Amino acid sequence: MSWQAYVDEHLMCDVGDGQGHHLTAAAIIGHDGSVWAQSANFPQFKPQEITDIMKDFDEPGHLAPTGMFLAGLKYMVIQGEPNAVIRGKKGAGGITIKKTGQSMVFGLYEEPVTPGQCNMVVERLGDYLIEQGNHLTAAAILGQDGSVWAQSAKFPQLKPQEIDGIKKDFEEPGFLAPTGLFLGGEKYMVIQGEQGAVIRGKKGPGGVTIKKTNQALVFGFYDEPMTGGQCNLVVERLGDYLIESEL
Repeated sequence: MSWQAYVDEHLMCDVGDGQGHHLTAAAIIGHDGSVWAQSANFPQFKPQEITDIMKDFDEPGHLAPTGMFLAGLKYMVIQGEPNAVIRGKKGAGGITIKKTGQSMVFGLYEEPVTPGQCNMVVERLGDYLIEQGNHLTAAAILGQDGSVWAQSAKFPQLKPQEIDGIKKDFEEPGFLAPTGLFLGGEKYMVIQGEQGAVIRGKKGPGGVTIKKTNQALVFGFYDEPMTGGQCNLVVERLGDYLIESEL
């Protein structure tokens, strides 16, 4: 399921009162303030507002003296759950924000939706995302000669010429751009990587990251709801560790 589907089907759904009521706006936003998905009328927030919200998760009570701001509107911070849930009130409406491992789930409401209904919708999805976690769809460490050092069960069977093409792109950055990156016969559009160090490819809602080390290639494949940035982080962190270990 895509991030947008989580917003449309799980946050902007009927709150369960049998009256067809739903949140006024909702979004899933990364800890860095990047928008993963949002409803059409989710307010345009300011980067500093997200920074302050994240600080309140890290230091509960940070927002209490000043209030919480979103798109310039001030919400009075009410009882939440330290490090996990922030709740705000503004007139007849309010906001609930649930923190997950890598994102924040936002829900805004107005009467006749109640704070409890908003909490239930937002926190239920947040808990689900925490339980699910995000992981790569397939991964492997291959020697630069194409030998398999280790791989996940779903890692595709690569052809020798595909490995040769990857190695050549590391040596001659841009080599794969005209034709695309092929892995297991599947074509990926080459997107911005790091010359001589990282190749990144995109295919539909998913993609691949390949990190070159001294002796190996670290591969990671992902699909929604995982993001390209999350895949990059996992693959490149391991690659950097192997480089430090002279592998």
